[in-house]
Amino acid sequence: MSRLIINKLIYTVITQDDVKYGATIPFNNGLNIIYGPNSVGKTSIITGIVYGLGAEKGLGIFKTIQNPFKPEFYNSIDGKGIKNSYLLLEISNGIDTVTIFRYIKGKELHLAAVKKCSVDEFFKTEEVTKLIVSGEGVFSENGFQNFLFNFIGLKQVELPTYDNKLSKLYFENILPLFFVEQRAGWSQIQSRQVTRYNIKDVKKVAFEYVFGLDRFNLHLNEIKVKELEAKLKKFKDELYQKEENLLIIANAEKVDEIPLVNTNSIGKTSIYDYLRYLQEKYKAESEFINQLSSQNKEYEDSNEKLRDSLKTLDFQYRKASEKIEKISIEISGYENYIERIKANKYKNKQLKRIKELSTDLNIKTCPVCEAKLETQTDDECVLCHSELSKKISTPEQNLAFLEDEENTFNKVIKQRILDRRKILEQRNVIIDKIKEYEGQLEHQTKTFAGKEFAELRKRILDSDSTHKEMEKYSRIAQRWEDLKPLRRDIDLTSKELDRLKEEVSKYEQTENDQTIIDTIKNNVQSNVSSLGLFKGNQSLISKIKVDSNDNYTPYLDNYDIYNISSSSDNIRIILSYYLSLLQTSIKFKKLDSIGFPNILILDEPKQQNLDNDSLVDCINVIESISSNDGQVILTTYSELESDRQKFEKYIIYEMKTKTDYLLKRLNK
Repeated sequence: MSRLIINKLIYTVITQDDVKYGATIPFNNGLNIIYGPNSVGKTSIITGIVYGLGAEKGLGIFKTIQNPFKPEFYNSIDGKGIKNSYLLLEISNGIDTVTIFRYIKGKELHLAAVKKCSVDEFFKTEEVTKLIVSGEGVFSENGFQNFLFNFIGLKQVELPTYDNKLSKLYFENILPLFFVEQRAGWSQIQSRQVTRYNIKDVKKVAFEYVFGLDRFNLHLNEIKVKELEAKLKKFKDELYQKEENLLIIANAEKVDEIPLVNTNSIGKTSIYDYLRYLQEKYKAESEFINQLSSQNKEYEDSNEKLRDSLKTLDFQYRKASEKIEKISIEISGYENYIERIKANKYKNKQLKRIKELSTDLNIKTCPVCEAKLETQTDDECVLCHSELSKKISTPEQNLAFLEDEENTFNKVIKQRILDRRKILEQRNVIIDKIKEYEGQLEHQTKTFAGKEFAELRKRILDSDSTHKEMEKYSRIAQRWEDLKPLRRDIDLTSKELDRLKEEVSKYEQTENDQTIIDTIKNNVQSNVSSLGLFKGNQSLISKIKVDSNDNYTPYLDNYDIYNISSSSDNIRIILSYYLSLLQTSIKFKKLDSIGFPNILILDEPKQQNLDNDSLVDCINVIESISSNDGQVILTTYSELESDRQKFEKYIIYEMKTKTDYLLKRLNK
């Protein structure tokens, strides 16, 4: 039987000036009430338990940099900055006791230190095991979850995910079945279930796992059926698309897994028979062509020389054309540059004119740099207000330089035009030779080849056509054969799918499963009645169902169970359900298959509109549960002293006023 018992939680916070704050919370078997007004630290005790178990993802914390605690645990307390802080959590499985150390603020937030000792002995011994709490490796030999599963007595399982992979079932997937978080936890059963691992039907499968249902394996088969159906559909779609593409290319249809080709030569036949026909035809044509070609050897030799000459001339023609193209591009570049020179000449002529007219027109500032002409010194340009050291040329100097540049480039252009004309003439000579050789080749063909060569050419063309047809259908046939592994995968997947479907269809609820589920249902109905749900309407209460249709949570066929009464009824339904899980697990404690750890952690149900009377009724139900077999940790508070007296014997830690905070100064 799986078991988890919380023995003690200790907080230590050390400020920058070495002042210590902390708290020690002891726990017992049976009911443990943490009592105190809002915002004094009740939930921080629950957070410490969950954090100590490495299950902060159940609090909605998914990154190491995110801290689930309030700032007084890691930032500052009483105006003092915090140097480091940590917790010690002592737990037991009914046989062994271990203490877990985790930093809240420190260097190794991703690690936990574990010792097989009580919390009071933790710092008295040197031997410690450091385990990975977050990130990669939590299920490795040095992983914290690997340790925790073994310690509690849970088996490790892998489950299919929605992206067709496998994922471990993590502790945070089990936690929502015995921990109800204060804020979102009371909205629905398993509201804090972690879905980020993408496990299929995780709420249902977590329940079946924890209660060791035989249906757990069936459920895995059902998930596997869905997985195989999706896989088979993917295979079939892939095969259909590939086959359809080949059938279209081949102008064929599929009959008994073989493509039947519509041909003009031999009619409708299988692609393999048509290939054999083409191969025989090509062989016969090739033999005839070889025989006919030998009679034209002399003619072919002459033609071969002409063809070689034509190839050489063609190469020379292409090279000449490339040179002409390059020269034309070069000339175009020079012409563009000359255009820019002309534009610069125009600008400098304008500057020269402005300079000449500056006195007559009474121009007081340079139109280029807007400097005042009358204040210019010898170190500045007359019109541009530029430093003499930069050697800015005058418009007259620029014009002379540009004239020289223009003349130079005009000479280059003339030379390159002449070069282009020469190459054009060379290319014309090559063209004439090509025409001459082509004419000679045509003359030889007509004069010497005659009918025999014409027949040879026709035969060669026919043979080429046959060869192309043969290659085409050879490729299609090969690609069709390449689909055999895919067809084999479809066949094997179909057989496996049929086998699993048969197993699923033959499944009947086992007596063991039915007994456990009925017990949970009966306990839910009894608890609902004890908590005064539906105003004691036994007819309605007796119709409450619990089965796999709604993730093994309570429901009614004809009503939405959460919307047929007051808002506090929702909390009472959830309380009734979680209490029934503990009651059922304890009843079947001799079944090794049940993995429910016989603990409930309920964080402040009263903040969710639960009235005092219902809370008292809930405690009365808990009192009926064997304190030796289970543990319930409950945070709550009431302004009425009479209510406190009802809870008093179960209060294991109390914060009496709104300023009686959990963390207290430990040294002066």
